[in-house]
Amino acid sequence: MDPAEVQQRLKRLAQAHPGEHPYTLALRLQAETGKIITGQLAKQILQRLGQDQA
Repeated sequence: MDPAEVQQRLKRLAQAHPGEHPYTLALRLQAETGKIITGQLAKQILQRLGQDQA
């Protein structure tokens, strides 16, 4: 899975679950795709996308 797809899926998850902690979104992404990312990386991606709710 390329980085753009990870960003897109993470953004979709953040929109579907507003206010959810980035670590939880990272776990949801892992469950959905099998791609392992850290909560810190999820937070950084969301900040870059302007979607950080934490």
